[in-house]
Amino acid sequence: MGKARRVVSQLVGGIQCGLGALASVSAFLVYASPSMREALAMTSEEVYLYMFLFLVFGILSILSGLLLFREEK
Repeated sequence: MGKARRVVSQLVGGIQCGLGALASVSAFLVYASPSMREALAMTSEEVYLYMFLFLVFGILSILSGLLLFREEK
């Protein structure tokens, strides 16, 4: 049972790290790409709010995923 739990924990941790990286890349794209801003229908005042939210979600997801991935044996 312990080995299966470790494998599932590593899988979920890897997925969380991937989602966190995707959110961080999205934060950059929101800032750098006017077409992305148009697709999300946001005004120029909302760009920094979206960047902040994407970065916070990304960092927390990456940290949580690393904690799951590097679980003690």
